Amino acid sequence: MNKLLLGRKKLLMDILSVQTTSGNEFDMIAYIHKFCRENVPQAEVVIKDSNIYVTKGTADAYPCMVAHTDTVHDIHKYYKVFDDDNCLFAFNSETGKQVGIGGDDKVGIWLALEMLISKDNIKCAFFHSEEVGCVGSRAADMDWFKDVGYCLQGDRRGSKDFVNNISGKLFSKAFSRSIAPALKKYGYAETSGAITDVGQLAENGIGVCVANMSCGYYAPHTDEEIVEFYDANNCLNMVDKIINELGCNKYEYQQQKQSWNDYDWGDFSGAERSYWYSDYGKDTEVLCDEEGNETCYYCGCNRLSDSDFKGYKFCPDCNSDILLIDESYDDAEYEDVSDNYDGSMEHKSIVNKYLTNYAKNK
Repeated sequence: MNKLLLGRKKLLMDILSVQTTSGNEFDMIAYIHKFCRENVPQAEVVIKDSNIYVTKGTADAYPCMVAHTDTVHDIHKYYKVFDDDNCLFAFNSETGKQVGIGGDDKVGIWLALEMLISKDNIKCAFFHSEEVGCVGSRAADMDWFKDVGYCLQGDRRGSKDFVNNISGKLFSKAFSRSIAPALKKYGYAETSGAITDVGQLAENGIGVCVANMSCGYYAPHTDEEIVEFYDANNCLNMVDKIINELGCNKYEYQQQKQSWNDYDWGDFSGAERSYWYSDYGKDTEVLCDEEGNETCYYCGCNRLSDSDFKGYKFCPDCNSDILLIDESYDDAEYEDVSDNYDGSMEHKSIVNKYLTNYAKNK
């Protein structure tokens, strides 16, 4: 591994080692503030109501990266991040068990800080309490976003999804055409996704194109969560290319809220119905068995209730709104393979090796 990749992995592991959970995010906020002070001292850093707003350089229209500072995981006294052949996971040495590493959304923070280092003109926003209802982004200082040209976030499991719809389209056809070469080069494809901060910013009326993307973490919201470094780095390279291609230009767009049966496609008007729904059925986060019982993809909770957001269910264990597939597409393939990493990374054997060694030495 070359020096550049080693530096990137070290920073990612440093960030993954900072423990944070909704409502207890102070260590991560302090980490980001210290990082900016030491690595980008020329940047302006504002902490307001537990949100962090960072501005570097001068531009009429800044590229912008966002992430959230909380995770769903508990904070452990004996917590350590391990690296086995670029598969990153966390381990509690007191209990001898794997625990969630918090790639959701520490990888997103890593993407933002890497871009903050490498770009001359950029803005980054870090929101608190996304996992309990986008609390920070819901109360974001929208005046700060007036000179933002477009906004990107890494807050999606897997390695191939570029989210274009969260309860409504997130970006224009022109934006889609502009980013298409980068998506193709790095193996990404547009798809719909679940609620996160960029979706909330669109709902707030940010007025520019926004997007979320897979960034290399798997099995989020569980103790089995891992981060695959090369998948995360592939996302970083794609983000770098997108920002280089789009530059400091403004891509205006107002989100159009759509119901599942709304076929007014805005700037996609006239497109075939299959154009938008071509990936439908792959992104549901509500699993349904043969008897019609619904469970949460992330935690297995079977006490789902109706959400305030159309097309979603609410999971009380995750305290999150999760994407529900439109029942009219019940002939679709519901298997979500983005977290099926057993074959490629042999995750279970990697973790079991550490558990076995721990048991032998205890």
